[in-house]
Amino acid sequence: MSEYLELTVTQVPINDGLRRSVRLHKTGADEKEDLSLFFDLVGDTETPAPRTLDGFMFGIIFFAMEYGRPLRVHGAVSRSALLNISEFQSAWVCWRPNKYKKIEIIPDEIVDIPTGAHAPRAVSAFSGGVDGTFTAIRHKLLQLGNASYPLTDVLFVHGFDVPLGKPETFDLLLQRVRPLIDELGLKIRIVRTNLKEAAGQYWEDSFGAQLAACLHNYSHCFDYALMGSGEPYTNIFYPWGSTPATDYLMSGDQMRLVLDGSAYTRTEKMQTLRQYPTALKTLKVCWEGTAQDRNCGVCEKCIRTKLNLLAVGVSDAPCFDQPLELEQIQKIRLINDAQLLELKTIQDFVKEHGVDGPWVGYLERRISSYLDSKKKKKTRLERIAHKVFNLN
Repeated sequence: MSEYLELTVTQVPINDGLRRSVRLHKTGADEKEDLSLFFDLVGDTETPAPRTLDGFMFGIIFFAMEYGRPLRVHGAVSRSALLNISEFQSAWVCWRPNKYKKIEIIPDEIVDIPTGAHAPRAVSAFSGGVDGTFTAIRHKLLQLGNASYPLTDVLFVHGFDVPLGKPETFDLLLQRVRPLIDELGLKIRIVRTNLKEAAGQYWEDSFGAQLAACLHNYSHCFDYALMGSGEPYTNIFYPWGSTPATDYLMSGDQMRLVLDGSAYTRTEKMQTLRQYPTALKTLKVCWEGTAQDRNCGVCEKCIRTKLNLLAVGVSDAPCFDQPLELEQIQKIRLINDAQLLELKTIQDFVKEHGVDGPWVGYLERRISSYLDSKKKKKTRLERIAHKVFNLN
């Protein structure tokens, strides 16, 4: 008998909304080994069961590609989602051929859902960071004119940045960012999920797909789902969980996924945010600090954000308790080239705009020291390989 991974979704009411439970079963395995996931639509009590299972399919695709067996979806999948996920898999198999395998997806039904006659609406993923704040401001305030998406709501996910076991912290995060959301006249939607904690998918590959799964839970309300870009077109880093090359492939007939803001570096986005005092107060960028509703001010991302702000002339942003200390630049912990690219975009910005100050020299030296260490490491590995080769 062929082995399959089977996906089943059920919906039941809970005290504070609706729960959509996902069961992943490997044929031939004991049911005790089933993977049980949930998506709670907090505050929603009348939402119908999902018309298609597009989002749930996207949310577990990295688990399925690692398992390497066909995926049976017990429910309907939209035709466009089925076509898109085929190409999505192809990209990731090219990027990580030793980790993922392209699989066949077999839904109970393939459906074609026509575009509705209603006025279109958009929802945007939001956690208080630079990318999401930039997206919310420019679309809600129609800064792109006719090219602005009709943004009415933002989606918070409890279970990603803030663990499920810390509901009080999640409430504090909502309190922190609510002044900006209220000022923009947006409505807050909340999904609570164990997807990140329970599915065992490598986060740096899968975070975009996991976020798309949460957004698709509202495909009955919204035609478009916006996700703020993390990298600009000029510095795209592969493989990474969210890129212009693949994010649009997480779309289905009911909801189109849009990666927004890829034409801008993080510092260029900050040029927009500096005009909005409430945004500078509510920004939440830190994920390493112990108080997850606040910015620790000393981790790599906090220091980098302070540099983004300095580059656009803001030295005392109220989102941080303390201004940047020059010595902190020397101690920035860089563990991958994606972080280096972020620093280089700041360096390029200050050169292009003639920004000066003692911190600029510190930044240049930190970039140089990282490149020197990479070069030394490469030389050392080449010497070892040469020695081994000669011994053989």
